[in-house]
Amino acid sequence: MTTLVVGTVPPPGGEAAAQLAALASQLRATGERVEVLSPDRRSAAHHHGSITGPMLALQLIRRSRSCDGVVIAFGPGVPLAATAGRVERAVTLGLLGVALRSFSDVTLRLASPIPLPGGVGGRATAAMWSRATSIVVENEADRERVVLAPGVDAACLVVRPTAAPAHGGRSMAWNELHFDTADLRSQVQLAVRERAAEARRVNSARVELGAKGVLDDGAGPFSGTSARVSPPDPVVLARVFAGRVRRVLRKLATQP
Repeated sequence: MTTLVVGTVPPPGGEAAAQLAALASQLRATGERVEVLSPDRRSAAHHHGSITGPMLALQLIRRSRSCDGVVIAFGPGVPLAATAGRVERAVTLGLLGVALRSFSDVTLRLASPIPLPGGVGGRATAAMWSRATSIVVENEADRERVVLAPGVDAACLVVRPTAAPAHGGRSMAWNELHFDTADLRSQVQLAVRERAAEARRVNSARVELGAKGVLDDGAGPFSGTSARVSPPDPVVLARVFAGRVRRVLRKLATQP
């Protein structure tokens, strides 16, 4: 089985990205083939591209030809920007519901607060929720909101809080050092150790995910080879999507 993991993985993204990368690594450890699609070009992912708005559905349709399951990490801008209006919301979520029909196993991971402008309910979200085999939320309050949405199967809901970083937060930046104190040497050593530990975690994630590399942002220890950016071909995506829509509509028309 091949699973497509959609969302940001390290180096950027913080603890949520680290947990998504860990999930991808766990899937690979069970023998599954895993491909990671990230919107951030610095991520140690296999593919990079826009997944905001209708582009998420088009990306899923494109990748569904080689993937059986999908894990989507909903977060800021995925799948909706904070400024998305009613029309963009309806189009994006409607297309997403159609695209998810192509996968036999669908896991939706929702950051808190749930990043869906306009709420978790409504006609546009029903198809999306009904296709999910697992919906992961971070707390009971979010679970109570999602379970009331049309199309949601309560048995699919899982509460899994995002763990706090084991190292107590982000790494110390060099400009945060206090040069007027007597323990400057200790501060530098601590900063170096934290950066080295973070770099090891990133390198481990890259190896486990089988990614080719990340782009150097010039601001930390994450230098490396450039990952190949693979933007979708609009013409190919439009043809594939039109074909999928026709088949879905034809199937729906023949149902009693």
